[in-house]
Amino acid sequence: MTTPLNDRIATLTDHAEAFADEAADLGVCDITDRLRVGASRLAVDVELVEAALRTLASRQLRRAEKLVALRAFNHRVEVELTVRFPGEVAAAYLASARVSAKDTALFRLRCLSDVHKAALGHLVSGLENAVADADRAVDDTLAAAAAEFVARARANGHAHRLRLDLERSKATLLAVLPAASAAADRIRRRVVRTRRPDRDAFWPSREGQAVTSA
Repeated sequence: MTTPLNDRIATLTDHAEAFADEAADLGVCDITDRLRVGASRLAVDVELVEAALRTLASRQLRRAEKLVALRAFNHRVEVELTVRFPGEVAAAYLASARVSAKDTALFRLRCLSDVHKAALGHLVSGLENAVADADRAVDDTLAAAAAEFVARARANGHAHRLRLDLERSKATLLAVLPAASAAADRIRRRVVRTRRPDRDAFWPSREGQAVTSA
């Protein structure tokens, strides 16, 4: 799965590996180690984001399926209402059919008398279960969306910090290398773009630094 996040991070990790190789050739081990660790961390971050996206898509599909099932059960109840009760009685429970499936189901469960519930039999418990299933599917979808947000925010924060490290490392390596060397030319050709964090993507990381949009 390729996303804009992956595209940006792929560029960063490519820069990090290239600068790490140049630093290794120069014997600047702290830059080599730091950039390789940063690149590895981002690779893991991307995998976590992709896993979170897959989970979210699965939960969204399940939510849609449960809503379809709830609508179908509502229809079964409507049929039974019209078959078993006089028109004026059935109409009292059919009027809500134009709102959401869940609201329709809850309306009927609240308003059906004990006599009517007994007449509908297992359809009442089935409708209750369908509502509960739909609610669980919504909860699971929201939880998955939150997990995806956290995973993406963490990746963005690590990407932002690596970008700043790349900028510093580039300056350090260029200061060590002869200006006319092939290595210096290679490093200069790699453009590291930094920018201010987006205001709408902020999360505190475990390292105590701001996680910001890449």
